Amino acid sequence: MKSRSALMIGALTLVAVSAGAHHSTAGIYQQDIEVQLKGKVKEWRFINPHPSLKIEVVDDKGVAHEWDVSYGGSAVAHLKRRGYSADTFKPGDVIIVKGHPTVLKDAYGLLMETGNPTREDGKPYP
Repeated sequence: MKSRSALMIGALTLVAVSAGAHHSTAGIYQQDIEVQLKGKVKEWRFINPHPSLKIEVVDDKGVAHEWDVSYGGSAVAHLKRRGYSADTFKPGDVIIVKGHPTVLKDAYGLLMETGNPTREDGKPYP
């Protein structure tokens, strides 16, 4: 009986660790740095398991880069409760986002853990 209990505890621990690792952002984003980006919406996909926002940002040298903006582990249901929908962003919308950039300099990813993007005039989404 003890070995069966130990086996169950071990299995549950592995499942919990795996689930946490799937949604972990550790080592991917620079948690100690926050940047602000202004760009045009290229694509907004309001789908599970994770919605996807892509924006085009022109750097200080005039070069355009496509940034993948992540809401972390948020699913559609989480963002719906915050007021988001499939129509929140439209291609060409100019938005401002704040978050943590990726560790890899050429990856062009941003993690938004708190807050919402804003419109060019400062009005928040959604």
